[in-house]
Order: sequence, then C-alpha cells, then structure tokens
Amino acid sequence: MSRRRLALALSLTAVLVLASAHAAQQVAVESGLTIQVSDRDQTAAQAIAKAEALGGYFSSIANDAVTLKVPAAKSREMIDFVKAHWKPVEESYRAQDVVSALDQSRARLKAKEELYARFQKLLAAAEAGDILEVEASASKLIGEIELLKGRLRAMQHRIDFATVVLHFRLMQRTRPRDDGNSPFAWLNGLGLDALLRGFER
Repeated sequence: MSRRRLALALSLTAVLVLASAHAAQQVAVESGLTIQVSDRDQTAAQAIAKAEALGGYFSSIANDAVTLKVPAAKSREMIDFVKAHWKPVEESYRAQDVVSALDQSRARLKAKEELYARFQKLLAAAEAGDILEVEASASKLIGEIELLKGRLRAMQHRIDFATVVLHFRLMQRTRPRDDGNSPFAWLNGLGLDALLRGFER
C-alpha cells in the first residue's frame, strides 16, 4: 500500500472513530435497579457517596428509592458498585437517542437568533411610532430564545449525566419460632430454654 493510500485510510479511520464518539455522546442513558437491602438509609448514603466520588450527585430521594446522576462515562462503574454491594432482583436499561431533538432545537434557536438580529436592525431604523411595536416583538423573541437555550442545556445534561435509579426492597426477616427454639443453632446449644423454665417455677 502506498504512503498516500495508507494516510488516506488512517484519516478515514480517524473520522469514523470521531463520528462514533460524537454519536455516542448524543444518547441519554437511564438505568434502574431494584436491590434487596437491610437498611434503606445506610444503603442510600453509600450509593450517594459513590455517585459523588464519581463526580455525580443525587437528584431525588424517597423512602423506597434514590435517583442518582453520574457522568455518562462512569455509569457502568456506578452500576458495578451497586451489584457488588447489594443483590439486584430487577434491572432495566434505556438509551434514548436525542440527536434529532438536539438538531431541531439548535435549528430553531439559530432561526430565532437570526430573526432577532433583523429586529435589532429594524429597531435602529424604526420611526418613533413603530419603536414600541418592534421592541415588544423583540422582547417576546428574547424569551423564546432563552427558553430554547434552557431546553438545549437540559438535553445536554441528560447526555452528560446518566440517570441511575435505585429501588429499595427490604429483606424479609426470619419470624420468631413458636416452639421455644431460636433460629440460631448456637443459642439452642446454651440451653437457654431450660434455664428460663427454671426461673418460671
């Protein structure tokens, strides 16, 4: 292979890798795990501490669940941490491609910003009687532009930070036995039942 062809092949490979990386960055990921726990508060605290160590945070917390936000590149590490410390009984995963939504919002923002630039020119050349009308239209347009910018920031945040929702399911505890014996064999070996009967006489 000639040097020119080799350089072209390497260049094409680099472009494909960059394109794949860009496409991967336009996906909003959400994972859900239902885990068996003995202490919900302690579990939530440990999970939140891990998320924060990974550069994330918790966005909501309730008695039976906690919602975590972690950098997308660290979401796998967060899930592996949960699986290593608690027993998952259910698991879900959803990846939403937001490329189309991002492109549409960006196109709308660009169009409105171009329209606002025209309003600015109109305002500079407007007669006294038209200034108020142009300013009102420009103000409304500014509100729409800021709203679109907010939506774009929110979508980008969903891409940058994966959502991990942990649902807590308390472990069932062994019910006390009615025959006087303990479920723990070592306690039965101490003869506590006979000792207690002796006190009752």
